[in-house]
Amino acid sequence: MRTPYIQVLTYPGILLEEAKSRVKQLESLGVEEVVFEGHTRIGRLGVLGLGTVGVVVAALARGGECALKIRRTDANRHDMEEEARLTRLANRIGVGPPVYAHTKDVIMMKLLEYEEVGDWLKRLKGPGRRENVRGVVHALLNQCRKLDIMGIDHGQLSNLRKHAVIAGGVPWIIDFESAGTARKPRNVTTAAQYLFIGGVLAPAMRRALGVRDVENLKGLLASYKCGLSDYAYSKLLEYLKVAEA
Repeated sequence: MRTPYIQVLTYPGILLEEAKSRVKQLESLGVEEVVFEGHTRIGRLGVLGLGTVGVVVAALARGGECALKIRRTDANRHDMEEEARLTRLANRIGVGPPVYAHTKDVIMMKLLEYEEVGDWLKRLKGPGRRENVRGVVHALLNQCRKLDIMGIDHGQLSNLRKHAVIAGGVPWIIDFESAGTARKPRNVTTAAQYLFIGGVLAPAMRRALGVRDVENLKGLLASYKCGLSDYAYSKLLEYLKVAEA
């Protein structure tokens, strides 16, 4: 096994014995080939993503294309069990990329061909733009609402740019590595704050949906945060004009 490939399997180190263990894990998952493509680079090899917990790569397995999240050897956890469990829990309510299987160090999931929300928003043109934005915002907030009801806090939607993407014209919440069920969920409030108040996309999103009174929006989010009620959520959607999207 060559050094560049070992480093992807055992990033950030180059650990031969650990790489052998991970190759066996990939074989147990039915992985036939790891595809080194993507805009992120580890050495000369392309990968789909690189985070604080794992490296994400494309792969071919017996079931077809998939994505693999491989635990970094310096990650703040010893295995991927909890992330796999919480992602599967989200999958039960139609949220997150479906998990196919996992091992100690690898999660195998659906491969998404996606673009970031900001890139998607810039690309939208024409008279149907506002309706497209309404539909995506509605779908994204509904996913957040489902997580709130389930009691899962994603934990990273305040940086939504990296944790919500558009694939096939619909939004996907990804990367449940910081998710938890022990704290009060705040997915709707953090996502909405990013989209319309404090995130880099907020001015463009407000223009796209005609949102003008930010203080009113803050009040609606505060009301929702207090009790996570259906009524408060419906008033938020009504104000954003996405309730019928």
